[in-house]
Amino acid sequence: MDMKSYTDWNQHSADQSSIKKVTWNKKDLETLPWEPTYMTDEIPVNDSWDTFATKNKKKLEKMYAEWGVSKQSTLHYMSIRPELADGLKDILSPYKTVKHNYNFLKLTPGCSLMWHFDTYATFVKYNGISEQNVKNVCRTVVMMDEWDRGQVLQVGGSTYTNWNAGDTYTWKGDVWHGMANFGPSDIIISQITFLDENDKYTQ
Repeated sequence: MDMKSYTDWNQHSADQSSIKKVTWNKKDLETLPWEPTYMTDEIPVNDSWDTFATKNKKKLEKMYAEWGVSKQSTLHYMSIRPELADGLKDILSPYKTVKHNYNFLKLTPGCSLMWHFDTYATFVKYNGISEQNVKNVCRTVVMMDEWDRGQVLQVGGSTYTNWNAGDTYTWKGDVWHGMANFGPSDIIISQITFLDENDKYTQ
């Protein structure tokens, strides 16, 4: 992968914080509409999103093919901008004044999110983000459940485990990261993508 961030991957990490009060429960998460998704063959053959972000997705898929990654191993479940139960609405409160998007992701036992950088394809398309400005796009991951054995998040050169529900991890731009679940329980996260208009975060 011909990217500076790919070769300098271990120079980055996540900004850690936490939500003061967890207002959701397991039922709020169980009732989300989940759709199976893969990190390979994610882009339709006749895809019309001819943007730099989509081209980056294709580069990642080519890399996974070269690594011999099977499609099934990248299985995860997405819930894209679902209607939120009252207990989940407070997650978005810090982002009301900036451009943002949200979804939920579930990673079941035995699956992983391969080493990648976020292309922010949907956010780029619907918010008119230029290639020059995508470096100011951030992603916050909110841990929706308590950590369990066999669950790990890696962002740049730092690995994270033992999280609590409500803990958050934020990175900016094309920081490389991945997540693995080799334990017995699902990992459920919320992903909030936003434009760092006030330059609060650094890579």
